[in-house]
Amino acid sequence: MRRWRVAWAVLVAALVPLLVPSDLVRFGLVPDLAVLVTAYVALEAGPSPAAFVGVALGLAACPWTSEPLGQQAFVLGATGLATGIVRQAVFRDRASVQLALVAGAAFVARLAALAAAEGAHGLSAAVAPAAVSAGCTALAAPPAFALFRAARLLRPAWRRSARV
Repeated sequence: MRRWRVAWAVLVAALVPLLVPSDLVRFGLVPDLAVLVTAYVALEAGPSPAAFVGVALGLAACPWTSEPLGQQAFVLGATGLATGIVRQAVFRDRASVQLALVAGAAFVARLAALAAAEGAHGLSAAVAPAAVSAGCTALAAPPAFALFRAARLLRPAWRRSARV
């Protein structure tokens, strides 16, 4: 992994949501950049690096949220781990599979964050915004993943083994 590029992506994904109006985020009309970065790492590098990046992203975003310390880190770390494990069980090179994984990860992450914040009372009202957020995040995944690949966010495993 190119650590400084991953650290830069984590910082950008943690800070960009501060620039978006809160009403758009609340209704799910903005792609979740934290889930996009975590899902990209899960699809390209596996569950352990994705869990690490998810926790780092969550901790980087904690000072600017009203959620308890570490809640978002837990949700994103678990999302990265679960997405990485599911990635190992399915053929990940198809774009449709990647979109479905990103949409599922965004949906579950949003519901888990709301369940942790509000308990079971707010889940029924949170399903629609979580679904909209999952759709927006899935639609943003192909250009975001192309940008991550162009920036060489992660080094392919065959390059790493060739430099031994």
